[in-house]
Amino acid sequence: MRVKARLRTLAARALAESMDVKRMIHVARRMLGNYDLHQRTGFPPSVPIPNKTAARQIVDDVADADLFLDFVGFLVSLERLGMAGRRYKIPRLNAIITEIIDTGYHYDDVSGTFVEDCAIRTTRNWGVLREGESYVMAFLGIDVTGNSRLVREYGRDDMQRIYRAIRSMATERVEQRNGRLWSWEGDGGLYAFTFEEQNQRAVIAAMEVLHEVLLYNLAACPVTEGVHIRLTVHCGAAEYRTDGSELKGETVKHLWEVDRRFGKSDTLTVSATILPTLAPPVAERFVRLSAEGDGDLFTYAVRFA
Repeated sequence: MRVKARLRTLAARALAESMDVKRMIHVARRMLGNYDLHQRTGFPPSVPIPNKTAARQIVDDVADADLFLDFVGFLVSLERLGMAGRRYKIPRLNAIITEIIDTGYHYDDVSGTFVEDCAIRTTRNWGVLREGESYVMAFLGIDVTGNSRLVREYGRDDMQRIYRAIRSMATERVEQRNGRLWSWEGDGGLYAFTFEEQNQRAVIAAMEVLHEVLLYNLAACPVTEGVHIRLTVHCGAAEYRTDGSELKGETVKHLWEVDRRFGKSDTLTVSATILPTLAPPVAERFVRLSAEGDGDLFTYAVRFA
């Protein structure tokens, strides 16, 4: 995020008016690690640094390190929860948040972070993931079953139109749950979720996609037999890369291996790392699938009473 001068000034004033230099340094070190304010400002160690000078330097350094959203999120935490037993009143904090929202972000109360407002723009990293850093993520894989046969029988052009419709339906459901499309090739793709409750959001989105495709087959699919998908959700560490090379990482590779070996049409399969994190009303809808050598797997399918 590019931080405009006005927003930097607001943040510097808020910092200077809410705490002394010693506490500012503590805040800076939470963002920047081993931070030396005297070195950054040029003041000798024996000379006190004025509050305004300290605040401006810290805000500039945080913004230049692309950590401004994290910094403001921490200020929100200081006001709501405090630090070391003390809560801080941060002046102008609402104005700062409003300015950030105007740039296309919103504050997520659950995760305590700013993320993109997908009604304004949607990028692969939510506007906040950093190149080369590792994150715990939930991945949702979607794959159309019987793709080769469908293309032979109905033609590539017609099937591509159907696959685009499925992609559109899936992406809409995923983005409603603050997920992102990470890749799509022909008849299937991969979606990613991170921040709080990413497993729950990924699974509910997957269930919604399964239902959506069922309704599509009943009401709109031009292929008489309909199209059938299998979905898989798995979570683990992933190192974010703008070039997409993390798609070859172990977490994603394991998801596609489960999908290939155990996925079934019109069924959602989740790994053993997913199920314990789900709310009971959701987890209770899954049944155990025997998967020797791969740990427990669990499946959900649309069932009619």
